[in-house]
Amino acid sequence: MKRIIATASLAICMSANADLFDDAAKGIGDYVMKPMADSLNKRVQRSLAEGNGPMAKGARANLKQQELAEKEANRGVRRSVKDCMKPGNVIDDDVQECVQGYREKTW
Repeated sequence: MKRIIATASLAICMSANADLFDDAAKGIGDYVMKPMADSLNKRVQRSLAEGNGPMAKGARANLKQQELAEKEANRGVRRSVKDCMKPGNVIDDDVQECVQGYREKTW
């Protein structure tokens, strides 16, 4: 009888600890491994984009697409052109980025 109780207790403890290990592994994956893999991917893409090889054009396009995706993820409030216009009614790339919410108005 003691053996059955001990075995059942061990099984319960192991299943409870398995959840803890799963949570820890998920945390390590989300907060450590993913940023490291993303950083390595960007470094490889940049080195390929600098060259003239067959993968350079694709790497440059991929880097542009990643940059745009990061901007979209961190987008702020969209504004009207009137709110973002520079003194002298100048509209340039900075103003366009302000309108889209990618940049704060600092002028």
